[in-house]
Amino acid sequence: MSYSLLELKGVGEKSLLKLRKIGIKTVEDLLFHLPIRYQDKTKITNISNTEEGKKYLLQGVVEKANIAFYKRRMLVVRVSDKTGFVRLRFFYFNKSQIENFKIGSNVRCYGEIRLSNKVKEIVHPECQFFKKNNAPILEEYLTPIYPATDGLNQNSLRKIIKQSLVLLKNKKISFPELLPKEVLKKYKLIDVNSAIFNIHNPDKNTRYEDLVSSENKNKKRLVFEELLSHQLVFKRIRSFNKTLKSFQLDNNNKPINILIEKLPFKPTKSQMTVMDEIIKDMQKITPMTRLVQGDVGSGKTLVALFGALHAISNGYQVAFMAPTEILSQQHYQSIKLMLKSFNINISLLYGGMKVKEKEVIIEDIKLGNTDLIIGTHALIQNQIKFYNLALVIIDEQHKFGVHQRMTLTSKGKNSETFPHQLILTATPIPRTLAMTLYGNLDYSVIDEMPMGRKKIDTIALSEDRRNEIFKRIILKCKEGNQVYWVCPLINESEVMECKAAISTYEELNNKLKELNVGLIHGKMKMNEKEKVMNDFRNKKIDLLVSTTIIEVGLDVPNATVMIIENSERMGLSQLHQLRGRVGRGEKKSTCILIYKTGLSELAKNRIDILRKCSDGFDIAKEDLEIRGPGEILGKKQKGDINFKIANITRDYKFIKDTKNCVDIISDKTSESLVSRWINEEIEIGKS
Repeated sequence: MSYSLLELKGVGEKSLLKLRKIGIKTVEDLLFHLPIRYQDKTKITNISNTEEGKKYLLQGVVEKANIAFYKRRMLVVRVSDKTGFVRLRFFYFNKSQIENFKIGSNVRCYGEIRLSNKVKEIVHPECQFFKKNNAPILEEYLTPIYPATDGLNQNSLRKIIKQSLVLLKNKKISFPELLPKEVLKKYKLIDVNSAIFNIHNPDKNTRYEDLVSSENKNKKRLVFEELLSHQLVFKRIRSFNKTLKSFQLDNNNKPINILIEKLPFKPTKSQMTVMDEIIKDMQKITPMTRLVQGDVGSGKTLVALFGALHAISNGYQVAFMAPTEILSQQHYQSIKLMLKSFNINISLLYGGMKVKEKEVIIEDIKLGNTDLIIGTHALIQNQIKFYNLALVIIDEQHKFGVHQRMTLTSKGKNSETFPHQLILTATPIPRTLAMTLYGNLDYSVIDEMPMGRKKIDTIALSEDRRNEIFKRIILKCKEGNQVYWVCPLINESEVMECKAAISTYEELNNKLKELNVGLIHGKMKMNEKEKVMNDFRNKKIDLLVSTTIIEVGLDVPNATVMIIENSERMGLSQLHQLRGRVGRGEKKSTCILIYKTGLSELAKNRIDILRKCSDGFDIAKEDLEIRGPGEILGKKQKGDINFKIANITRDYKFIKDTKNCVDIISDKTSESLVSRWINEEIEIGKS
């Protein structure tokens, strides 16, 4: 029997729309909306027994509460129990919150302990107020935390999921067993209904480490099935791609050899190997779908250019899509320079161009007058029609969703002939993860750095030593070097990030009057950004203040110092990407990580890893351990793989097993498994 979501208490038409936003259309979907982590609110911990970096449920009495001013307005509260005290800090608060924290009030709070000047504190804890003899009942089970959306908070989700769990327990709802008996037996997997119930209601006596382990029997069952469903999709895509036809190019390497001879450096062995793989792929009758992965500065663009030159010399068009206007402009300038001795027409297309200029370029693309089109996502607009597009190159794959990739590829479809695809990523991804995330793609790695590339010194300094950093900058600039100062805001809007950069620019302009300070951010017009970057390249700017828009691809060899604010709040891979903007010339380079005092153990560990390690692949492995694959690949894009419970770092050992099971799953069961785990419709053949 099937139940409608509207039959659940607390679900109306408005909440139905919000549930659909996160892929929930049925009660069954609700049960497969799985926890991403748990909170332990089953017991109260004495304040004296708490440790930095861990989350606790604490209970005590309000001793002090006042509004303080230090750089920004905040509410500071002191709560004590019989063993000690903790400081609660709120940067965002309202009048009713201030009134709740009356001296003598009883409060229960939950959050992560951190140390600030040796004082234990929690920033923005969850708080519950109660009368002395009427303390709230403790939770019976560990509290699940679910993926949520605006207007649909954790409490609302928990209430409706609990109702659906009652239906599951009473067998008014049950899920069919889709895995064959031989698979269940071989891999010791429990039944799906027990796994679903227990994953939402974990026993409070289960250690957290055991709960999140891939060996937890409930988790193992669901992870295995989810990974298997993705392998089944990849199988369908691979099978379909084999039926497609593409532009079969000849094996003429003469233009590539001419380009290599004209280069002021010799390509690495790794670049040459990957180039050979690309050229061989494009000589086949089926479309190439290859991912090229390489660390910051490993030379992916040159390898892509070899592929582009091969397609153009065969008489076809190439589209090169970059994630930002700045990067597309840089590719345009550098590629034009490298191909100046070839008779190749290159165009640049981006959103901020003048209408007349854009119309001319679009017409040239349609008529085949343009051989190589470099641009942003403007390339996938409806009015863009290609004459004979044979190769699509997509730079910084993690910045684009699968659907954007599909749209550009489908534009190149000529009758029943599809263009080749070459996808570049500078986010180093361990091979097991890459093969799962890009299971339908062939895979190449550039694992060598160009000759002469020097290691970048990485140091971490507290924001209290800002004046010391200013002195270093002045010294470096007087020696003829240039400096980046990046102001990222994590989980904030682009507008807020721009404001942070502007205020830092004003501060540095006032304090470093002897230097030429520039500013660049995402809200500037393209011609403004272009002018700033040209001034920086031409050494008219000593110090460039920027948001994270400079994270990918920018190449200024004379920039030898990278300063990153709020480094303690950033992931390792993004820090490594930013650090890679320096160290591109012959001079020794330095990266300075500025952090706020009172670092958690996790933040200390992250900064330590970056100081000791320069290999992007090793850093990525550490980042995966800390944050999981969803965050390492950047903001969620429509079409990206979005696992409900699997974590590739933790569960990679099941990848081989699930691949081995693919061929014994029937087509009918395959359809059911995929629809159970993947909410988004997948357009096979375009991805």
